[in-house]
Amino acid sequence: MYKLSVICAFLLLVSSCTPKEQAKFATVNGKILSSDAEKIEFMWFKENPAEPLGKTQTAKVDSAGHFSIDIPIQSISKGMMTCNNNRNSLVLSPGDKLEITVDGDSLRFEGTGAAENSFLYQLEKVKKCDRNELVRSWYTEDHTLEDMFKMITDYVNIRQSELAVFKQKHELQKEFLHFFEIETKIDNINLLQNASLVYSRKNRKNIDSLQLPKGADKYKTFASVQNDEYLICSDYINLFNSLIRKEALKRMASDTTLSKEDAKLSVIMDSLSGKTREYTMLLEIYFNVTYRNTDDPKLIETFYKINTDDNCRKIADRELSKYEAKKAMIGAPLQQDILETTLFDSNENELTVRGILDKYKGKVVYLDIWSLGCGPCRMAMPASKKLKEDLSDQAIEFVYMTVDKKSDNLWPEVYKVSQSEKNQYRFANGFNSKLHQLLSINAVPTYIIIDKDGRLISYNADRPNNPKLKEQLLQLAGR
Repeated sequence: MYKLSVICAFLLLVSSCTPKEQAKFATVNGKILSSDAEKIEFMWFKENPAEPLGKTQTAKVDSAGHFSIDIPIQSISKGMMTCNNNRNSLVLSPGDKLEITVDGDSLRFEGTGAAENSFLYQLEKVKKCDRNELVRSWYTEDHTLEDMFKMITDYVNIRQSELAVFKQKHELQKEFLHFFEIETKIDNINLLQNASLVYSRKNRKNIDSLQLPKGADKYKTFASVQNDEYLICSDYINLFNSLIRKEALKRMASDTTLSKEDAKLSVIMDSLSGKTREYTMLLEIYFNVTYRNTDDPKLIETFYKINTDDNCRKIADRELSKYEAKKAMIGAPLQQDILETTLFDSNENELTVRGILDKYKGKVVYLDIWSLGCGPCRMAMPASKKLKEDLSDQAIEFVYMTVDKKSDNLWPEVYKVSQSEKNQYRFANGFNSKLHQLLSINAVPTYIIIDKDGRLISYNADRPNNPKLKEQLLQLAGR
């Protein structure tokens, strides 16, 4: 009887654990008191630290102003919450049940994770704790190098002092305290690495000739930066970019037969170890196949040989599979999911990629996917206008699709920057559209060429100022 009761209790326990409950996620519920927002976006949260980029997830707001969402995370993760034009940092841990009240521009937190997010919300109001604002001031204001390093010291000290004051009245989770300590260290290293670089470029001075304050160069070696514990912070792996690039250039200078790719790989293998090395290689693979639209067989082979982290392997498998699927699309008609991607024209009429391409049947279509906030996108527009004028007598159509959200000033600004009111559209879901997902478009500008028969010619076409583009378009138009 005793054994039977134990077995029944065990079965009851197992059956009560649904797949959702077994998964690692944080729940965010909330209410909007004074806004007509239809949705809340949660951006940059990573399901696991190995993910190269965080995801954007959307919670719909019902007629009573309520919203709810489960965000999958395996460990503590920091991201952003956006409501209309307001953006605020959030930090979530598995199992959190966070309640958020949005009242105009203010937020109130309750439930698990409330204290941690209340602290971040308070910290965002401290100007000297805004890292982006600090770096922006380096470019827009005149500072001595000593001033810049003092600003970094102040930034770190104020973060620590604000935390100490908050802890006197509130209890914070140990996991968050550990995360915040690491984030502060990563910010410090990042700022120290970049201060002298920004100063040298702005003042046109050789970076090696600068007299740095004591201790300012303490993070110039791989060993001084590497620590696998830091992997919970999204910016950690990026700290190695300049170190890898600098060492790779040295090796290429001493061995002219060495390619850039092989030089970087040799630096990674010689200078890094553990999960830091795996994450760095994974990030390099990811950027190759998603941004550079190329692969490096030697890098991929080496990664799989040294791989021990399951998350890293699964992500590499996924991204390489997507890359192969994307390459297979070349020369074929666009997939149905791409054709059904929703957009709006400049009169806010809803339509699809299929509907747009149907308008230009028999023509070569050059898609310019861009954003008003993208400097290179804006800089390319004069060249695009000239090329369009040069090819005006050809069966070629220039079509512009922005990832920007709807706003009162969107279309006037789009017309002004693109120097055209013709063929202007915006994606209904920005970077989250099916077109972006299937073609792994994570940055703008991106240019796509579709031939007269609706077949994909290139998902990584040349920019308008490249003479090769004109030749390619003319060749396609003449077929």
